[in-house]
Amino acid sequence: MYRIIAYNEPTDKVGYIIHDPRIDRRVSAGKLTLKEGEIDDLTLKVNQKSNLFNNVRPMHTHVEVYDGNELIFRGRALKPTRTMESSGQFMQEYVFESIEAYLLDSVQRFAEVHNTTPADFFRMLIQVHNNSVPDWKKFEVRKVNVTNSTDNVYRFVDYTKTRDTIKEKLLTRLGGFLRVEYHDGKNYVDYVIDPGRDHQADTPIKLGRNLKSASMTIDPTKVITRLIPLGAQIEPPQNETGNVANGTRPRITIADLNGGKDYLDIPDLQQEFGVINGTQTWDDVHESQNLFRKAKEWIASQSATNTQWTISALELPEYASFRVSDRYMFINPSLIEPQLLRVTQKQIDLAKPHESNLTIAEKPFSLTSYQAQIQKSLRSVTDLKKFIVSQEEILNDWNSKYNSSQQKIKDLQEALKELENKFNGQTPQPTHIGKIIDVSEWQGVIDWNSVVRDDVSLSIIRIQDGSSHQDLKYMENLQKCINAGGKYAVYAYFRGTSTADAQQEARDFYQRVQRVVANKQQPVFYAIDVESVEMGGNVSQMRAGIEAFMSQLNTLGVPDHKIVLYIANHLYNSFNLNTARAGAIWIPSYGQNDGSIVNSTKPTHPYDLWQYTSKGRVSGIIGNVDMNTEPSDKFKAYLS
Repeated sequence: MYRIIAYNEPTDKVGYIIHDPRIDRRVSAGKLTLKEGEIDDLTLKVNQKSNLFNNVRPMHTHVEVYDGNELIFRGRALKPTRTMESSGQFMQEYVFESIEAYLLDSVQRFAEVHNTTPADFFRMLIQVHNNSVPDWKKFEVRKVNVTNSTDNVYRFVDYTKTRDTIKEKLLTRLGGFLRVEYHDGKNYVDYVIDPGRDHQADTPIKLGRNLKSASMTIDPTKVITRLIPLGAQIEPPQNETGNVANGTRPRITIADLNGGKDYLDIPDLQQEFGVINGTQTWDDVHESQNLFRKAKEWIASQSATNTQWTISALELPEYASFRVSDRYMFINPSLIEPQLLRVTQKQIDLAKPHESNLTIAEKPFSLTSYQAQIQKSLRSVTDLKKFIVSQEEILNDWNSKYNSSQQKIKDLQEALKELENKFNGQTPQPTHIGKIIDVSEWQGVIDWNSVVRDDVSLSIIRIQDGSSHQDLKYMENLQKCINAGGKYAVYAYFRGTSTADAQQEARDFYQRVQRVVANKQQPVFYAIDVESVEMGGNVSQMRAGIEAFMSQLNTLGVPDHKIVLYIANHLYNSFNLNTARAGAIWIPSYGQNDGSIVNSTKPTHPYDLWQYTSKGRVSGIIGNVDMNTEPSDKFKAYLS
């Protein structure tokens, strides 16, 4: 199960959830692409209900993607794209790039480097990067195991970006892979020969198990059947002034050792593919004898074709997730013999979290294997034709059954139409909704059996006034309301002084409720009472405080649609809360406050429930009680 947490700044310790199906929080669309040798990226599309909508600053906003509890991607936002769907809904699309892109934010300085190991050279490049970026963009080198034949490097470094320098001076010349990781607030980077491992006995990609689709492309276009080996360039003569002449220079060839021919034929491949000329260059070979030997060695290792696989596979719970650079057993006898295939790219569609599209590394085929594969494909076509013929009778039988079923469906549709005609004009009556009250310790001892009998459809019970004050009657009210068969919700007055304090209030709120109702009838929603300026008196921080409170409830298992915001009408605009996130909005507005609806003034902002008086009357409660009315269709869902 994938989940995504966003952070307004890369140094923030507290983020907010933007995707977690467990709490019914989802992005509209999203694709994460993990790549071998390139920078990973994430594309998200969100609507106006998302906390990310209009809340992304390029290069500042960061997101983390988790597979269960494992962090598989951390990256920064790039430029957003704003669109309007055909339905009229406004959407925003964001692209995030992996923290590996931090290495594009620094430039190396000119240097001549020699008598240095690849590991030391790599550390030198990272140190130059670290010296020119803020702390949160710095990397700690963890593991380097790439070497060359002499374990030394002679390089010129120019004014290029750090990642481009690493790619040109190390990855392209010596091979190996970069791996970045974020852990406990630090960035780590490895430069390793092989970041993957073999899965011989676990997590197979198997037909009839987790293999959804697979395609293999056999590409013979890179094959060479007539090789022209080339060595180092031949030094040109000096001109009259003593300077070396400019222009293209010839190279060492094998012509003087090969009867005047500067090429070598490869008969087996020519018989299959014809004559295809190609060159291979060895700049460090200065003698034709050594060049001839190199050419023979190259021919011995020459493959006929390369294969490229694209695979769609299911991520099953009994198997570990597929990892880029790891090698998995591919088992599909109708296509190819079982073999290990290395994943070079994995694309995750957040709308289909259990399905991954995998790209497999190119794999060379020998001529014998290539010819065997062609013959196997021809046999597969013949077998398929036989199978199709054998299925024709079965298909004819199913067609007959289908036609019979269609007639039965038609008969049922006509019968349904007759029933509709009988009941035409009879409009179903709406479900009755009685009184909606909210109570606290100020109502004293409540006779809950009398309350329920007095047509009370919902009682909203206060649990706390901030963390420091636990409502003196909340335990008694919860227990007796449930015992009387009443439907109930709970609310907490918000007193948070910081986002951390808001999160603690949310934890206290939830835990106090569950202390009484665990394994019993649960509240239909959790409401947050926001009617005074808190957060240290800074009204501009109220939104952040409520977001932190809601996110903590999410973490505890309460989804957004089960969270209601009670917002003071006169402070609604000042608070600027994310009302689209909540399941419903509850607003007080009294007017004369004489207990009647007719003398009450409606809220001036959109609402799903209107608290119209604090002087209502209900059997079982001595004195006044808050009364509410005009529940929206959305709010009525809590009462069903």
